[in-house]
Amino acid sequence: MTVLDCPSRRTGSTFHPHRSAFSLVELVVVVGIIVMLAAMLMPTLRAARESAQRVKCAAQLQQIGNALLRYSNDNKGYLPAWSGWHTWPAGLPDDSEGPAWTIELMPYIGDPDSPVYQCPSFPVRCRNYFLSALWASLNDQHATRLSAISLASRFIISGDVTNLHVYPRPYGTGTYTSMDSDLSDEATDLLAFPEDGGFLMHRGGNNILFEDFHVDTFPRFDAELMSFHPKRPLSWSALKATGPDKKD
Repeated sequence: MTVLDCPSRRTGSTFHPHRSAFSLVELVVVVGIIVMLAAMLMPTLRAARESAQRVKCAAQLQQIGNALLRYSNDNKGYLPAWSGWHTWPAGLPDDSEGPAWTIELMPYIGDPDSPVYQCPSFPVRCRNYFLSALWASLNDQHATRLSAISLASRFIISGDVTNLHVYPRPYGTGTYTSMDSDLSDEATDLLAFPEDGGFLMHRGGNNILFEDFHVDTFPRFDAELMSFHPKRPLSWSALKATGPDKKD
């Protein structure tokens, strides 16, 4: 039996495979191109990740808003009561008497260690949301009634805790944080923007939950779009300076 060589050309010459390899210079060039492309893509990937974290945070605040609405439906239209410093589990040495809003919401959303209270943009596991209570506490009310709010789309119910005083070092200037942060007359402005000594939780700003239970992101306090008073546009500091509502 005759074995024929596979011709590489019509001349009938025998095919010899050609072996090739990268030179060191070519390899360095390829690696350099890959590194350059990676450097170009990193900001885009980081921005996409941060945007996803902001969206997830907003979704968690909406879950909290849904739990607050269900709670109010079962409690004559009232939101959970504001309170003093509390611990979790309850009953530890630093725990104070009275309710804690995160504990009051347990039947509706889970315990205070639930991931729903932890903003994904914060570098460590921590409870990152507050309950607005300054107006109620100034007016000697233990809780806010939804029917008392006329600025529904502007009244701040909850949002990112961004005051450095309530976070432990190295993330803030405090020792530890409360398990149920609320904005009462004894507290500082937990929704503090950079101009007020706070920080931005997200690239686009801080997430805020309003009384009509929509969530939006703001890089600074906007008196045209938000308020800590249920009927008048007031910032936290302005409301605290104004004091309780005048009785007719």
